[in-house]
Amino acid sequence: MKEKEQPHSPPLSMGSLDSDSFGEEGRLILVCLARPSENTRMSREQLYQWQAQIAHILPELGYWQSLVVALYSVGMVIARQSSASRVAEVLGWMSKPESLRRRFERWVANERVSWQGNCQDWSRWVLARVGQAHPVLLVDETKLGNHLRVMVVGLAYQSCCLPLVFWAYVHMPCGQVELITTLLGWIDAVLPVGCQPLLQADRGIGTSPDLIRAVDRLGWHYLFRVQNDTRCCTRAGHDRPLRHLVKRGECWRGSGVVFKKAGWLAATVLVVWQPAYDQAWCLVTNAAYVSDFTYALRYWQEAAFRDLKSDGWQWQTSRVWTPAHAQRLLLVMTLAYAYTLTLGTLVLTLPPLFRAVARPGRRQHFSLFRLGLRLFALVYARYATWLVPSLLAQAADLPEPFRLCVGV
Repeated sequence: MKEKEQPHSPPLSMGSLDSDSFGEEGRLILVCLARPSENTRMSREQLYQWQAQIAHILPELGYWQSLVVALYSVGMVIARQSSASRVAEVLGWMSKPESLRRRFERWVANERVSWQGNCQDWSRWVLARVGQAHPVLLVDETKLGNHLRVMVVGLAYQSCCLPLVFWAYVHMPCGQVELITTLLGWIDAVLPVGCQPLLQADRGIGTSPDLIRAVDRLGWHYLFRVQNDTRCCTRAGHDRPLRHLVKRGECWRGSGVVFKKAGWLAATVLVVWQPAYDQAWCLVTNAAYVSDFTYALRYWQEAAFRDLKSDGWQWQTSRVWTPAHAQRLLLVMTLAYAYTLTLGTLVLTLPPLFRAVARPGRRQHFSLFRLGLRLFALVYARYATWLVPSLLAQAADLPEPFRLCVGV
């Protein structure tokens, strides 16, 4: 009996697109699917396109600095590593690995690269690009073993969290509220006109009257989970711990005042105890439009930390434990992460790419990040080339030539 042939993923159409230089509304570089020359593994022209996009977003970087960042970030996607030596090994088409390793390490140690200035430039560009009136920002701390801790404020984006501003330290340089308020101030200084973020935090950070007051002073919204024994006085005059407002399977929403020891703060209270959970979610907010589903977005930051570590760039093995160096490394990792999320977004929004990357007829459980990695690996393996999309592009943002190129 003749063996039945197994279906194969359809190949991507080959083509060549010219750069669109810097267009309106942040549309920078389009997409290249050009076949590389015989003498190089990858086209240097594509690298320079990626460098031009980085230089536009981070204008404080000089030419050579932006070139190193472009190399380092795309090398991370190829190697799925953040260690300078591991990344350098996969970029032999550009230079000798030992030379590249030294370049990367010098860049990470370069004190003239302002991490704060670049974080603010990055935040300004991202928030203007997404164009949301109430973007959801997530704040949390992540640890690299006993070596380093990093406080990160990021944008909730497509089931992931894109870092915007961050601060690395061995020992917290000031109080937690002061540190977070400083990071929020960096973002507040570059917010687009009319933008009012919603900040979310878990109970380790959110159970803080001082932080609530700080967010209120910025004119932002907040949605914080607080400790279950936080006291609440309802409009009916009942003073009790939040956990006593519901039983398992119930939810309660109302207005009142919370944090008795801090002199009471007015807030909207939402207490939800799903049957499958051991404890209730005790949430406080000053935004009328939020729900318990909104708070579920906070998990996206946990997923993003995992992407930066074991699922992606192996941050925990970088051995970069000096806080100032780690901050510059995280800036490069963030660009590589945004690049990969963009590829994942294109996979979800362009059916030909989805059919090429995913297995036909099966339910997909891959995150946006994993889909982006799969698309990059597919194109790199088949055509020895890589895609250079405009960061955070959606399918609707792409011009007609690109859609024709991939067969849409």
